[in-house]
Amino acid sequence: MRIDIGGGLVTHEGFTNLDPIHGQGVMQRRIQDGIPYEHDSVEAARCSHLMEHVPAGPERIAAFNEVWRVLEPGGTFEVIVPLFPCWGAIADPTHVSFWVRESFDYFTGVMVPNAEYGIRLWEMVEWTTCEAPWGTEGHAVLRKPR
Repeated sequence: MRIDIGGGLVTHEGFTNLDPIHGQGVMQRRIQDGIPYEHDSVEAARCSHLMEHVPAGPERIAAFNEVWRVLEPGGTFEVIVPLFPCWGAIADPTHVSFWVRESFDYFTGVMVPNAEYGIRLWEMVEWTTCEAPWGTEGHAVLRKPR
């Protein structure tokens, strides 16, 4: 099982879309409302241009922890976000959190060791950036430890 969180109309082959409008059945929901799968039951998850719509703080931590919960050990979570200070990160009135490369360091324990914020820790597998019409976007691939 692979899930595309907030895939909207642009889903990827082989992924089930978890989206409040375009998801099907129990998958028609927001990430903040949980993922309707058992612990350690998902091979991979991805989300593109969704996390900037999830408020920073407890909601962001809960969303990452929920993906961690359903992923099998060694499963990957691909996250694509517009990076601050590019205009694409801040112009959209529906963006409620901003991202920089170091945002991911909180989820890997580099910035706050021992998960002091209640964060389930990830391993960073890959980090890349690319230029888009709205500015730079960051692409992180995280792995749930085995």
